[in-house]
Amino acid sequence: MLKTKGIVIPTICEAELLLEGVSDRKEFIVQGKRFFTGYLNTVRVALSICGPGKVNAAHGATLLFERFNPAHVYALGTAGAYPSSGLDIGDVAMADREIYGDEGLQTVSGIVTMEALGLPLVSSGSGDHYNEFPLLVPGKLKGHKHMGAFVTVSACTGLLKKGLEISRRFNAICENMEGAAIAHIGLLNNIPVTEIRGVGNIIEDRDGKPLDRAALTLAAENAQRFFIDALGQD
Repeated sequence: MLKTKGIVIPTICEAELLLEGVSDRKEFIVQGKRFFTGYLNTVRVALSICGPGKVNAAHGATLLFERFNPAHVYALGTAGAYPSSGLDIGDVAMADREIYGDEGLQTVSGIVTMEALGLPLVSSGSGDHYNEFPLLVPGKLKGHKHMGAFVTVSACTGLLKKGLEISRRFNAICENMEGAAIAHIGLLNNIPVTEIRGVGNIIEDRDGKPLDRAALTLAAENAQRFFIDALGQD
């Protein structure tokens, strides 16, 4: 029996390349979210377009797990890279762990984590989990050159000083708005999660204008191509 691979992606724009390659494609709407099933590289897949942010990601992942029972889930999308990471626009990064960057207590000295507060977000057979959640890096991808911790935030960082602080605090390479929530739900369901993202911007001082659309498209497409290649090796 073929095992289903799950995919969680925030927006349809970040999934277009994948969907073009899915054969026998079917679309479902579940609790307002779009889902697609079919075959990619002969692998049976179920894809959730979850929407941006942690709540949407947790909701989309939960529905995916409950309805399609995937053996392994991939979180895909774009990310903002911290300047200290050495990442460039269009690079593809893999997470070796996911960290909630703003769960805890905000003080003048920065965030006090859930661990420091003594409040685990998950207590399970694997122990207590606070801000940080494990991810699976498949064996054939462990040598990928852009790998490290990802930080999940509620609001994208638009201040260079803040970005450098988050990067130092968590020893992280980039940030996003969904990954830790997907890893969190994966842990609760005992389903491994792998995260792959393309770099769409470098954290800097911003004035509120939208990010460069061409850079985001490049990042999303590169992440999807990387995933398609990885799926063939999985």
